[in-house]
Amino acid sequence: MTVLLLAAVTWHSARERHLAEAAVNTEQLALNLAASLVFLDKAAAAAELQTYAQRQDVLDLAVYQPDMQLFVSQPEKVSRLWLQADSYQQLDWLQLQVRRPIRFKAETVGSVVVTESLAGLQQALLSLLLLFGLIVILALFAASRVLHLVQRKALAPVVELAELADYAARKQDYSIRGTVRRRDEVGRLTERLNELFKRIEIWQQDLQQQLQQQQQERMQLDKLAHSDHLTGLANRLFFETELPRAVAYAAAQQQTLALLFIDLDNFKTVNDRWGHDAGDEVLQIVAKRMQSQLRQTDRLFRLGGDEFAVLLTDIVQPEWAMQLADRLIQSVREPMWLKNSLMPVGATVGLAFCPQDSTDAALLLQQADQAMYQAKRAGKNTCRRFTDGEN
Repeated sequence: MTVLLLAAVTWHSARERHLAEAAVNTEQLALNLAASLVFLDKAAAAAELQTYAQRQDVLDLAVYQPDMQLFVSQPEKVSRLWLQADSYQQLDWLQLQVRRPIRFKAETVGSVVVTESLAGLQQALLSLLLLFGLIVILALFAASRVLHLVQRKALAPVVELAELADYAARKQDYSIRGTVRRRDEVGRLTERLNELFKRIEIWQQDLQQQLQQQQQERMQLDKLAHSDHLTGLANRLFFETELPRAVAYAAAQQQTLALLFIDLDNFKTVNDRWGHDAGDEVLQIVAKRMQSQLRQTDRLFRLGGDEFAVLLTDIVQPEWAMQLADRLIQSVREPMWLKNSLMPVGATVGLAFCPQDSTDAALLLQQADQAMYQAKRAGKNTCRRFTDGEN
């Protein structure tokens, strides 16, 4: 807007100045033509016009007699007419015209009309306008760069705080801190944000510790709920949860699962003769001995009293389960000395298979228990597999 306003003012001033100069020059031309017009010397008048026509921007010249009859012109045929007879000068966007009377000894002997083009003035103004526009563009560009640098310098701490808060929100990391660069409003804001991060970090650490403590307590409770306090083996509660899951998995994967139901022989005699302390110690030793015979994928459970159970997963040949049962029996029958006495304990094992015998967990446990009683009747310290014929 400033450039356009400046251009308009410049154009108006330049036109008025050009008109004033044209009026002065025309006045001088009228003086030079006075004698030629008095003596009706067209040749002299034409020569004078030709000399004047060499000026820049002159379009045509015309000399009129007092009755407005054309006396001489340059060029010879004048296409431009004086539009207003009572005007002595007129001006528009394309050209200007100036008329001055020709006087000789205070007597008007004619008039001269000069028509000049404003194209040169327009070209000069356009060049000036382009120069002004270029200067303005350069100034705006320089100002924008300076403003950008000032904004970056002024807003850099604010941007840094925004990035800091965004990082903390995305990463949930409140250990980061902002740098206090100046003791101003932004610096105080940074200090408050650092204090907030510190409080959140402490709260987060306390919360994590509480969660870890609760998780550990939950694991301990779960372990207590699913573990036998005497032997450290999985208890009957865990067995009742694990057996249906293992049976369902074996049936779905078409794998063989073996369930061994184990009952200790003569354990009541140990409790009655040497006391429950000796009985508890016997249970602990028996648990360790049987555990040493199992694979990592096998699970040993204490169901209560002197009853144990073993889950054997992914059995390729049923004979492997029978061989393991024999090893368990032999490991329990190894000499066990407590209180200077040989403990007369042994083990009887009942064996059932999934899916050969059953795909129902409760029925499979009942079948293994029945097989164990078959082994008891067969003389103890032995193993029997469940068969329908002996049910």
